Amino acid sequence: MAIPLYYQLETILRKKIMSGDFSPEIPMPSEDALARGYKVSRITVRQALSSLEKDGLLIRQPGRGTFISEKADSLELPRFTGSIEDLVLMGKRTEIRVIDSTWVNPPGHIRDHLSVKDEQVLRIEKVRNIEGKPFSHVFNYLPPHIGKKLSMDLVKSKPMLMILEDDLGVRAIEADQTVEATIADPEVASLLEIRVGDPLLKTERTVYDDKHNPVEYVTVMYRADKYAYTMKLKRKKTDKSRGWGAV
Repeated sequence: MAIPLYYQLETILRKKIMSGDFSPEIPMPSEDALARGYKVSRITVRQALSSLEKDGLLIRQPGRGTFISEKADSLELPRFTGSIEDLVLMGKRTEIRVIDSTWVNPPGHIRDHLSVKDEQVLRIEKVRNIEGKPFSHVFNYLPPHIGKKLSMDLVKSKPMLMILEDDLGVRAIEADQTVEATIADPEVASLLEIRVGDPLLKTERTVYDDKHNPVEYVTVMYRADKYAYTMKLKRKKTDKSRGWGAV
């Protein structure tokens, strides 16, 4: 799927705005300067700026130029380390909208993650909101011995990790997680109120209990403009390696 030039430029400028690269007191570079700097047409620049203005991040002041808005200056991305504790904290800070809950025959990789063979698993589809706006699209997959005990009333009101521990007596102690960049397809774009092709941060996570049995497999699509993933690194010096490792 080809991503339009104006959207690529908009994404670049949005990240610069959010990271503080532009001062609110100084006008943004002119359309001509942006067109030369990014080797695109003025029409492309104008489209990108118009979209950022529509989102309330820019303000055009006739005779003075285009400035970063107070809204942009006050925005801060939620930042989580990816730890079990932060996953629970994220759940407390957000609101849940359950879209669907059904028993399914999962694809092979999910069977492997949950260590199930021919059984169906419970799949729950949700959208999480933060400050009333869609933040992430979630699929929870639960093995049958856990899914059969689950109350949907709890799913609508509590993070899954809290349900596992507080209500089902499952002690989740660790997880395997992968993180990758992707883009929104039409279905996810509609649910997250973004455009097709918008950037997303995708995580896939398998949660284990204190006996190292898998108790949940979850995939999450985060809006890239509302979520950042951080981790603490520690230098590892050995005879074979001098790189960085996650703490």
